[in-house]
Amino acid sequence: MLIIVVDTAILSHTGRGMALSFVSHPQGLMHLQGKPVCSFDPEGLIFAAGINSEMVKLYDLRSFDKGPFATFKLQYDRTCEWTGLKFSNDGKLILLSTNGGAVRLLDAFKGAVMHSFGGYNNSKGVTLEASFTPDSQFIMIGSEDGKIHVWNAESGLKVALLDGKHTGPVTCLQFNPKFMTFAKLRGFLARARGGAVRLIKVCIKEEQLVLGAYRELEKSWDQDYDRFLLPLLDDQEPCYILYRLDSQNAQGYEWIFISWSPDQSPVRQKMLYAATRATVKKEFGGGHVKDELFGTVEEDICLLGYQHHVSSCCGPAPLTLAEQELQRIKITEGRVKQVKAEISEESKHQTLQGIAFPLQDTARRALQQLAQKRINYIQLSLDIAKETIELVHANPTETRDLPRRVPTDTPRYHFFLYKHSHEGDYLESVVFIYSMPGYSCSIKERMLYSSCKSRLLEDVVKDYRLEVAKKLEIENGDELTEDFLYDEVHPKQHAHKQAFAKPRGPAGKRGHKRLIRVTGENKQES
Repeated sequence: MLIIVVDTAILSHTGRGMALSFVSHPQGLMHLQGKPVCSFDPEGLIFAAGINSEMVKLYDLRSFDKGPFATFKLQYDRTCEWTGLKFSNDGKLILLSTNGGAVRLLDAFKGAVMHSFGGYNNSKGVTLEASFTPDSQFIMIGSEDGKIHVWNAESGLKVALLDGKHTGPVTCLQFNPKFMTFAKLRGFLARARGGAVRLIKVCIKEEQLVLGAYRELEKSWDQDYDRFLLPLLDDQEPCYILYRLDSQNAQGYEWIFISWSPDQSPVRQKMLYAATRATVKKEFGGGHVKDELFGTVEEDICLLGYQHHVSSCCGPAPLTLAEQELQRIKITEGRVKQVKAEISEESKHQTLQGIAFPLQDTARRALQQLAQKRINYIQLSLDIAKETIELVHANPTETRDLPRRVPTDTPRYHFFLYKHSHEGDYLESVVFIYSMPGYSCSIKERMLYSSCKSRLLEDVVKDYRLEVAKKLEIENGDELTEDFLYDEVHPKQHAHKQAFAKPRGPAGKRGHKRLIRVTGENKQES
């Protein structure tokens, strides 16, 4: 089969090949296997060739001699042959017709089969032509019984079955790219763009776009919105509504383009209005349209619904599952970097800095008295519920009484003024004792007491000028004896032991003696 391209027209005749030519002279000839089908894209720069009913090749008209820039291999179907190839008006889809009972829809960029449409009669292998609607939203094809089948291009679902009462098969099908628009409607739209009209309702009557109703300005756009728009909505019939805002752009007043398609309306009307939406917008002037709304119930397009639409458009766009996963990974990486930076900045702190529970007034007064040496013992506890440090008591205590002051079932902090003599000098040393009775208390208590200890000591040293001579940690009070405290406050100094010199080894193993020659000058000096 030979296919010749003349300017923007594609001609085909018998022969196994495809030729490209302008009106005046041929531009190229390609010999292909089988019976090819081909088509230009809407821009006229790319053409596709379907070869042997199993392969689609895409060529750039400006450099077709370099071969196809993309090749899509499809699964071969022995029951039918390709009879037609078409691009959608937006150039994103490719439609393959066959002489069998299936039509294929391809992604024009990736070559993947998006949908395979079937369920229509073609038992005799008639060449049936499939077509896109002008907005590329629907696919239509005839059948042997004279009916027309319609599918949604995005979902792949059949949305309508049109019966035109044809007696024979529908072999050729073309969708009207633009409904006839009355001159009256076209002129009215031109005048309305000047700003004198608030609302325009457009309907389809007998396959023509007509003016349904209009409203002139009365108040501000938001005050006119619901009382003008809602009464014009019909639960059984779709329509288009153009609503003028008070804001302006470089081309004039800005408008809202509303597509009303109620659920109760017939499927054929829904399809008809969906296919004509782009035409109406283009006829009015896309530069004047600020926002587009689609509604099936009044709540979708009322003033509150429009405000929700505007707020949602200002928010972040919805993400796919892959984009959500990538976003989570980036957030996790950011947190890890932040933690690493904090660790780097505070690497000098090898331990947790602790929790700062506030001291109650009684505990503060007791610490002040201890700093003035008016008392010699303080016992503190944590009030976990209030998150404070409380004074238990500050009874006078001797060293021999310390074991009885330590509880056996709960942790405590103790400050003890240890009075003693050392090397003939009388000393009064403040000893801090942290008593933790093993695992008899709860884990929460152990963690809180351990975390609050360091911050408590910092505050005591800073605020009360208490010099803590020794910090002790014990499990039970029996450890607090006179000797134990003395050894902890004044640890014994271990005397340095004189190491014995290593004995010299036998003379025979140190080598022979070396003779040193003495110069004459050295002899005289000696």
